Amino acid sequence: MRRAAAALVLVLAFATVSMAGGQRTPVRAMWVWTTVELLAAPDARRAFLDALAQAQISDVYLYLRADDYRRHEDGLRTLLGALAKKGVRAWGMEGWRGYFSDAEGPNGFFAAIAGMIAFNARNGGGFVGFHSDLEPQDGQGDGVDRFHNGLPDSRLTPRQRADRDGLMNEWLALHAEARARLRAAGLAYGAAVPSWVDDYEGEPVRIVQNGARVPLLPLLMRTVDEYAIMSYNTEPANVLARIGGELRQADALGDAAPRILFALETHRGAGRNVSYADTPEKANRAAVTADFARIAAAAAAHVAFAGGAIHDWAGWRDLPAGR
Repeated sequence: MRRAAAALVLVLAFATVSMAGGQRTPVRAMWVWTTVELLAAPDARRAFLDALAQAQISDVYLYLRADDYRRHEDGLRTLLGALAKKGVRAWGMEGWRGYFSDAEGPNGFFAAIAGMIAFNARNGGGFVGFHSDLEPQDGQGDGVDRFHNGLPDSRLTPRQRADRDGLMNEWLALHAEARARLRAAGLAYGAAVPSWVDDYEGEPVRIVQNGARVPLLPLLMRTVDEYAIMSYNTEPANVLARIGGELRQADALGDAAPRILFALETHRGAGRNVSYADTPEKANRAAVTADFARIAAAAAAHVAFAGGAIHDWAGWRDLPAGR
């Protein structure tokens, strides 16, 4: 009975809202890196909740460290209750390059998952799942140079190939372990994933499996329930090009495929044509919303396509409304 109940919770967590005629309403998710700040400021929290309703957000990824689930338990209960009343699903979220073994290791990551699961157990639920943001490439200030940026698979030296293979296998293992722990609790597991897995400098990222060198993408997809591609670009055609390989791979995987999301960037500083905040002619919420709809409509034919996500709340909050 306990296993059956857990499976039912997982199914409900993935249910898409249906419109008249049976069409699916695409997921519209949002990353929230300032969760603790929202819990501490009632006015900011009210503005957040109002903005979610206006933007028709369906899911939020709430960044919380392991001890935040107890330290801010009362505030979290209040926030999650308000989100539920608005029909918004809440996910826990953690991510840092330092969670790989060449830095601090994954203990803090798994502790956050455990903290969220324990919060649900104490409070009768609240979170539908957990999202990770584990980016193995270099440049985040932690770890050593094991990915070797700028080099396709065919140009790696044997030593560099061993470095990348080790890192990619560790990435797979982190996802697989996270998913197993969450599924045991009847919860879903999603991940933000860079868009280059299927096309890095013109070649797919590959690893060795059973003595053969094979593409990483289908293996990675099998370790998550929701696959959010960091396809950041302000031109819908470019976003569609960046997610095309993942959508085709998901089609090939059939029932083993995760739900596929694209993502748009609204945070200032990422660069022109990458973030809407840095692209003057599109620096408003109306432009983001219009492009979101165009991308979703174009990708809807793929069975695994589920919608998109906006990075992030602070960027969206600071954008003008537009027309």
